[in-house]
Amino acid sequence: MNPRRRQHMVYECIPLPRELGDMAPIYFKKAIMECDEEWAMNKKIVDLSSKDIRQAVPRGLPYFAVDFGLQGGYAHVIENEQKFPHYFGKEVVGGMMDLEPRRWRKLIRENFDDQRKKVLQFAQWWKPYDCTKTEG
Repeated sequence: MNPRRRQHMVYECIPLPRELGDMAPIYFKKAIMECDEEWAMNKKIVDLSSKDIRQAVPRGLPYFAVDFGLQGGYAHVIENEQKFPHYFGKEVVGGMMDLEPRRWRKLIRENFDDQRKKVLQFAQWWKPYDCTKTEG
């Protein structure tokens, strides 16, 4: 494991319809339980409903974590980075939504202006739900 070659952190937020979001913990738990070596050194799945990721996963180990908001989430220590797909979380969500694998495996590169337009559009859509803004 070369510390210079691995990603330090990738944080992705995928909004889901409520019905799918309610089912997400079940899908992710099943996918994590099936994802790695049978004889792994670390616990297959770590429940994050009562502890922080920093307390749950030993420092310096690569891991995958998913958070479900107020329900907590799960973590999984990655035993073999070469075998663990970088798109694992997207693959689980894609399966939940019955999407084709090309939607998360071969992403289309977008230029900065196109990304900026999408961010501004999302900010407008999000405004009614943004609990960080005070009314009045």
